[in-house]
This record gives sequence, structure tokens and C-alpha cells, in this order.
Amino acid sequence: MNSSGERGRGEVLQAYYSRIYRRYDLVNSLFTFGFDKKWRNHTVRQCLALSPSRILDLCCGTGDLAISLSIHANDNTYVAGYDLNNHMLDISRRKAAKSGVSPEFIQGDAAALPFRNEEFDCITIGFGFRNLTWENPEVKRHIAEMRRVLKTGGSLFILESSRPTNRILGGLYLLYLKFVLVPLGGILSGEWNAYRYLAGSSSGFYSFAELKEMLGKSGFDLTQGRKFMFGSANLLIARKLTNG
Repeated sequence: MNSSGERGRGEVLQAYYSRIYRRYDLVNSLFTFGFDKKWRNHTVRQCLALSPSRILDLCCGTGDLAISLSIHANDNTYVAGYDLNNHMLDISRRKAAKSGVSPEFIQGDAAALPFRNEEFDCITIGFGFRNLTWENPEVKRHIAEMRRVLKTGGSLFILESSRPTNRILGGLYLLYLKFVLVPLGGILSGEWNAYRYLAGSSSGFYSFAELKEMLGKSGFDLTQGRKFMFGSANLLIARKLTNG
């Protein structure tokens, strides 16, 4: 649930994140019962199992994923955290300093990444992929930039929330978003519209089949890594193919 890089809707999202950043981590932890940390740790293990030398954590938000990658990676592994929101990045830098690691945090637009072609072995994106893709007119540009900076054969790790496919669980999930996430986030942050957006983007996000088709058209092969909490969160892994 991090910031996006589009103009128009992106400016609205940036305004949201600039108002909720102080309580962002707290709401995430409460909403997921603290399991978000375990989900990120699993993503980190899957990524580092490939022994990457350069990792980009896109839409890094308050830096938890980038920091965890830096803590557990080899000393010679380069980790960059990238986000459009400077308030989030300020928190990321403070948290990294307290953790004794130094990933490079960079501010910028996800639609124009300031990196060379095929610069990264892996890209991670934790709860930010839907901001770049869901009902986003810049979706093709965002995916094209991810593909451009990722090495051929490299992997994109997408940790994202989604509505469970089971009808009963899916219904309960919608109720939880409406009656827990929105009030919880709204009360703690004072920004109700931000959490209405986050709830809507979570409940309406693409199915696995839709994502597989979308990423397949851009030269990625998408697989299901692991489902968490009955499919309310998922780790998806997209490998960049030589063709497409």
C-alpha cells in the first residue's frame, strides 16, 4: 500500500500518503494482526535465495522491505528503495539508520526510473503494485519500466493484498475492509478518503489470471508464490523472459 507515480490520480494519492505517513506503519500492523512483517520476511527469503547482487525495492514506502533485504543480504549486495513520497522516504532513512543498514533511498516517479537497462537482478514491490496498475492509465508505462531495468531472467516479486477467491471468505474480507480498515485508518490518521481508496483497490484488484495475462503481454511469466491469510495477501513472482 505505497505510493504511485502517475500524474492526476497520482497527485491525489501523494496527497493521501503525505497525510497518513505518520500512522501508516501502525495501521498496517493492526490491520494485518502483525502478519505483514512475516509476509515481507518470506518475500525477502525468496528474493535472496536467487543470490542477487542488485535489488530494487519499488514503491518502498516506509522502507520495511528494503531494510529487511539489506539486513539479510550479503555485504556486497546493493539495495535501492524507490518511492515518489519524500515523507515516506524520510521515515525509511531513519528506520534504516536505527537498524544499522544503509540501502540507498531514492525519490522519483515509477514511470521514469533513473536506472540503466537491465540493472537489477530482482525487483520487489510490497503493497504498491496495485497503485501502479489498478485502473491506472499509466499501467503499461509502469510495467515497461520494471521490465526495462530488470535483467533478462530476473524476477519481480509482487507482495500484494487481494480479495480471496472463495465466495464466503471474499465476502468476509469486504466486510473487514469496510468496517475495520476504513474506520481504523480514518480514525488513526484523520484521512478517511485514503483508506477508502486502499479498501477499494484491495477489494477490486485483478485476479491472478488477469495479472498473468497483463504481465505476459509485457514479457513476464507470472507464477503464484504463496498465499497468505486465505488469499487476502499473495506473493506473486514474475520472471522476465527473453522474448515479449
